[in-house]
Amino acid sequence: MMKFYPLVETAAGSGKFVLSSGAPVQAPNTSAALALIAPTVGAGLRFGAWLNREVAGMPEFSPAPAAEVGKSYSVLIEMGGVDQPFTLSQSVQVSMPFDASLLCLAMQQGANIRYGLMTLGQQPVSAKPDAPTTVPSASSSSVATATLNSSSVSSGGSATVTSGGVAG
Repeated sequence: MMKFYPLVETAAGSGKFVLSSGAPVQAPNTSAALALIAPTVGAGLRFGAWLNREVAGMPEFSPAPAAEVGKSYSVLIEMGGVDQPFTLSQSVQVSMPFDASLLCLAMQQGANIRYGLMTLGQQPVSAKPDAPTTVPSASSSSVATATLNSSSVSSGGSATVTSGGVAG
């Protein structure tokens, strides 16, 4: 499992993304992380995920699950320091044979620039229904479901998730 932080667009169509004050998500790959982040994002905004850099080095290599292989993502780059927003680059990363976030993490280590990912061609989030949405949960051995709404995540436990703001 990897820890991802939500990146949320600062305003509709701005192309600038900041680390959300929302809780980080634990997921085995980028697609699963983005699925967990999506319900926490306000209508009209786009979002991405930034893989947390481990203090003790790089996460251990594990091959991407078959469903992740070949998935393409737009790269978000934070230039100029941690107080600057992430912006869309012209780069695309593909999960092959490992998760695309791991490549971003390796580039981050070498370039001292933070890299995030968002779904290639992502459209802004549409208005949310009032009822909770059920999405697949990230599980390496079986498929479970996690019930998500704009204020909580639950799957064997719970964590409060909020959107907006800047994480420090």
